[in-house]
Amino acid sequence: GGPDGMECLRRVNPFRACAGLRVLGYLMLALVAAIVAASYYAVVVYAWGPLLLRGGNGGTVAAAAFVLAAFHLLLIMMLWCYFMVVFTNPGAVPENWRHAAEGDEEQGHAPRYCSRCQNGKPPRCHHCSICDRCVLKMDHHCVWVVNCVGARNYKYFLLFLVARKDMEVYIDFKNRKTWKSFNEKLQRCLVL
Repeated sequence: GGPDGMECLRRVNPFRACAGLRVLGYLMLALVAAIVAASYYAVVVYAWGPLLLRGGNGGTVAAAAFVLAAFHLLLIMMLWCYFMVVFTNPGAVPENWRHAAEGDEEQGHAPRYCSRCQNGKPPRCHHCSICDRCVLKMDHHCVWVVNCVGARNYKYFLLFLVARKDMEVYIDFKNRKTWKSFNEKLQRCLVL
């Protein structure tokens, strides 16, 4: 248990087990697709689509057309933001990045180095144990998007959260009675 034992302990990375979260992330992508599909079915196929197709008085058709158009607009915005977060590189540190020798030390910033990436680390850069890379302005690794949220995809992440909340409020406001009826029918089907 001498100095060699201590060196071994320093090299052990307890966060290596976090790499399994990547697999969980792909399941989350499927879960997001299932939630979107269920919402689409409930709003378009079950609730408002039949009103539009049946016709009837002009007010009902116009209301159904408005609700469906707004729903599709919010859905497209939410999905676009989601896919941008998933597929946009969060911001990697350029290979062989070096600190500006004079500038950093004068301002009180000691040069930092990532032992994992074997590269210099800019300020506000962190190493993600799941992605196994350094990410510029890393906020967190999000399992729901199977990606880190960093300098280059942060705005898409925030827009996704806003669009998702707008969608939630819109569905809740427009479909309160419809959701209750849909849920009751779903429960009856599950009991049978």
